[in-house]
Amino acid sequence: MPQFPVRLAPTPEETTIQPGYRYRVNWSESELAEYLKRAGEADADHHTGVVGAYRPGIDSAQIEAIDLNAQPLNCFVWNTELLTKTMRRGLQSEAEQAPPRHNNRLTLMDSCLGGPEVRLINERTVLSVAPRFELEWTTEAFASQLGCIQLMESSRTLHFSDGEALILLDTEAADDGPVLYLGGTGDTQAVKPVCAFQARGERQKIGYNMEISQLIPAEFQEKAVVSVSVLEKYTCYFLQNAAPSDPERHIWTPVHLPIVWGWSIRVQQRYDGVWDIFRKKLILPTATTEAPALPRWRRNSLQCSTSAAHLLNSTHKATR
Repeated sequence: MPQFPVRLAPTPEETTIQPGYRYRVNWSESELAEYLKRAGEADADHHTGVVGAYRPGIDSAQIEAIDLNAQPLNCFVWNTELLTKTMRRGLQSEAEQAPPRHNNRLTLMDSCLGGPEVRLINERTVLSVAPRFELEWTTEAFASQLGCIQLMESSRTLHFSDGEALILLDTEAADDGPVLYLGGTGDTQAVKPVCAFQARGERQKIGYNMEISQLIPAEFQEKAVVSVSVLEKYTCYFLQNAAPSDPERHIWTPVHLPIVWGWSIRVQQRYDGVWDIFRKKLILPTATTEAPALPRWRRNSLQCSTSAAHLLNSTHKATR
């Protein structure tokens, strides 16, 4: 299977800047004017390669512009390739820092979707799918933590024998775009660690697996359920951070193109009462340039769940 490198090898000029690190800005009037011109474009942070801050939280992800009234003037670099020569010259490290001669590099070696399948877990029927990624993570430039953010666009619906339907999850109702996927109320991390913190100069292969599941109730609130439909698209962002415990000096930055995958499933009861998949369409994991480079969201999947979904999940936990 073809590999998907993050980018081509850096030029010597590119290696003097470390992505994710906070720099002091010392731009001349002409350099500042150049930045302001580019910052005035749509999705400014995607054009300049620098931000004032990037704060991923479970409720929202905030991308802040550089505060031009602050003294001293600081910024975070998230993409060295977008920096112009004049912008690059005006960035000063706040501490003694050996400039990296290479980029850290994440390579997607292989990917697949396990399932979908219907299983019986603790006497409850569950529909699940399991994306799997085989990665090679090389930290030639600096020690770093590898993490993953997963955004979703989703619609999950129960269909009853009387012809009525009940929506369990709808991320498009608020028209806020993709939301952060959370696996449950105990999931409190926006960025999930993929592996242990990796020292500079190390290389390892990683199998990163996850599972997305949906309960399939035979009935809900004394109404017989005849089918369940799930329509979802996920965007996985693999990011790195040289010091996750120091958000004032380091931010998460992308180390690979976003990876999109999804599924469209309808599960129904057969004549013998067994639940089976009657319709499926899969989007296999694929690297894409169409998703925003920096993940942004205004809600999470738990906030998009209806009261019926919370009741269904609480009933499931009570019977386990």
